[in-house]
Amino acid sequence: MKKLFLLSFVCIAAMTLNAQVFVENFATAPINGNVEGYNNWYLCLKAGDNGGVSPKIAEGALFYAGYYGSNIGNVAVLDSAIGVTSANQRISTRIVKFGADTLKNNVIGQKIYTAFLANISTHGYRSYRDFFTYEGSKTTSSTRGRVFAKINTAGDLFTVAVSKNASTAGVYVESTTIPTLSLSTGINHLFVFCYENIDGTDNDRILLYIDPDLTKTEAEQTNLLISTDVQGDYSTSAGLGINLRQRGIGAQIGGIRVGKSWDSVVLGIITGISQVNKDNNGISSFGKTIVTNGLGNVKVFNIAGSEMMNAKTNGKLETSLQKGLYLVRFIGADGKTVSGKVALD
Repeated sequence: MKKLFLLSFVCIAAMTLNAQVFVENFATAPINGNVEGYNNWYLCLKAGDNGGVSPKIAEGALFYAGYYGSNIGNVAVLDSAIGVTSANQRISTRIVKFGADTLKNNVIGQKIYTAFLANISTHGYRSYRDFFTYEGSKTTSSTRGRVFAKINTAGDLFTVAVSKNASTAGVYVESTTIPTLSLSTGINHLFVFCYENIDGTDNDRILLYIDPDLTKTEAEQTNLLISTDVQGDYSTSAGLGINLRQRGIGAQIGGIRVGKSWDSVVLGIITGISQVNKDNNGISSFGKTIVTNGLGNVKVFNIAGSEMMNAKTNGKLETSLQKGLYLVRFIGADGKTVSGKVALD
């Protein structure tokens, strides 16, 4: 009876956890079809931001080692020819919902995280143009939080910038302020875009983590930009969404995850518990030993969500844990992350 209760608890917990993270990976979108019209994406209603044509769907997923949204689904393709001039720039919007609840900026101290993968094309504008933003209106467009990209003359490198809403040089914050950071076109990058609700008026912050080291915590990340421009905050009643913006930057975008913690969005963990996959993906156990498919790193959590172990494994990890049911997250040497349940004796 006790085992049945524990298994029921884990199943209920897994369903609850999945409801806490909004996911868009374009997995069932028709290849070569429009983003708009798929899965509640729609064309912005604001005049001047509804020119051009919808982004298209391309087959294949983007990969980034250790990211929970990696290597899943397909990609949205932003066309560098769209939005070169203001006459045909275009915003495609999706309102973020956790189940039936629309995402809102209504808790002081709350952070809203949006992680997404991007492969920036060599074919893009040579000055800063925003391509991914937050949205705060269903009837027009209210962007608070803008991610910009700029391709260099040779087309092999790009820089990014972030702002709350400004698009003026010297006001947005550029990645050139991080001397050790170099971003190449044509390869996959992970961006974690954060809206932080600060007590007060017109002082909410926008943070952008660039190619984070996922073996480290959020606090340990160094590739970080924080916007400094003063703009109106999102109201507590506004339903928030995300925008794909076509303004002359060519890119593939995928693996989008939105939630209220770094761990849930980036690592697939909420209060320490992995979002358990439908099967164990090669994770098993015998006695007090956890077995995985090869070399990598293992994190073990009890059903209350507390981390019990964090260790390297060669495929067989001896533990001294008490008898019981545990959740395991394994990051293989190839960077792929899988989760499973094990019962240790």
